[in-house]
Amino acid sequence: MDRRRSLNSQFFLFFCVLSIVLLGACTLHPRYTRPCVEVPDTWRIPVDESMSYCNFRWWEQFGDPHLSGLILEALEENNDLKVAINRVYQYAGQLQMVKSELYPQLGGAITAVRQEIPLGFSPFPLDVNRLSSEFVCLFNASYDLDIWGSIRSASESALAQLFAQEEARRTVVLTLVTSVATSYIQLKQFYKQLDISQQTYKSRVESYDLALLRYHGGLTSELEPKQAKAELETALAQVLDFELLVAQQENLISVLVGHPPHSIEKGVSLDDLHLAVDIPAGIPSQVLEQRPDILQAEWNLVSANAEIGVARAQFFPNISLTALYGNESLALKNLFTGPTRTWVYGASILQPFFTGGMLTGQLKVAEAQKLEAYYQYRQTVLNAFRETDDALIAHRNSLELLVVQKRRVEALVEALNLASLQYENGQTDYLNVLDARRNLFGSQLDAADVQGNTFISLVNIYKALGGGWVVEADQWALPE
Repeated sequence: MDRRRSLNSQFFLFFCVLSIVLLGACTLHPRYTRPCVEVPDTWRIPVDESMSYCNFRWWEQFGDPHLSGLILEALEENNDLKVAINRVYQYAGQLQMVKSELYPQLGGAITAVRQEIPLGFSPFPLDVNRLSSEFVCLFNASYDLDIWGSIRSASESALAQLFAQEEARRTVVLTLVTSVATSYIQLKQFYKQLDISQQTYKSRVESYDLALLRYHGGLTSELEPKQAKAELETALAQVLDFELLVAQQENLISVLVGHPPHSIEKGVSLDDLHLAVDIPAGIPSQVLEQRPDILQAEWNLVSANAEIGVARAQFFPNISLTALYGNESLALKNLFTGPTRTWVYGASILQPFFTGGMLTGQLKVAEAQKLEAYYQYRQTVLNAFRETDDALIAHRNSLELLVVQKRRVEALVEALNLASLQYENGQTDYLNVLDARRNLFGSQLDAADVQGNTFISLVNIYKALGGGWVVEADQWALPE
């Protein structure tokens, strides 16, 4: 009979433990499914879908090793990127803290106390020793039974937040690499426009000197040198403007690569940069898998979904197990000998009955935060499609506009030659020559601006598409 009772007790204990383990494996948050979003079938301009090669170091195709060096330096030294890297470490630590609650918490304490009872408060006779000592060595353990999955839901939420921060770090990498490339190309554009302005200024100095000679020789009125002087000062103003823009752009690049403002090596000229013939595109659905900001928004949605389980679990009892074992003695020499052993074990169940609506409010907050994350995800996806389409259209238009601007410059060069020839032969006045020079100068600056924007629009395509190059650059940025 005693043996049967013992077996029944063991079976009952095993059943209870198994039930607790099985219950602890469940969670109360909804099962996550990726939201359905409307994905365009194609982009608004015809592109070759086979050109989905965004998994290489696209900046190397420009043929400027100095640009590659600046990008690598930025990945190693940029302070904003270092902030993002260490923020990921913070979330990794928070995940470890949350997951630790899934395991028993073990601890110990050793205390030694010696005390003298004040004479005025002592209840004992005067000849009784008022000094006392106490020595304690204890080990304790506690364990929260995660029956309703509160800790597991919190762990899932923390893990999703960690993944979201990793994608946020990759977004910083994407932005940093494209910002360095864009700033460097724009610097080359400013250098070219500065060179055009300086050459124009030198030419107008010569024209002004010639106008003075003609005026002093009695060939023209005073109006011609005045007009030449005004054109000279206009060119000089442009020189000063572009010198300022060059310095500011160099300062911007210096900060991007993590250094104080300094001059930047020119590298190859804007005219010597290689412009890819093929435009990378791929199908729109690939953007959902390649863009780190979209992946970050989805992980935020996963985290918010798990937080609903944490809020729901607060409505149910919280069951905790505690245990304590050790020794306690009034004399140190007897701490581990004699009848000094002490132990305690037990369980507690905490069930909220009335909280004034606090738990209901927490659940409503969690559900609203999930909806917020859901709509943020949808908006992020829409913005990604818009940015990609904008970049593709802008690049196509920039290529067409660049051809138009080059033809315009060629036409204005011929117009200036004809106006100068007619002026020298007395067939037209000096005003036509000034207009031709002014138009040519403006068109040359515009052509350089369009040329720079053509390269920048290509960079924007890679930025909008994301791709494997972001993951590779992200690995470069991580400390070994």
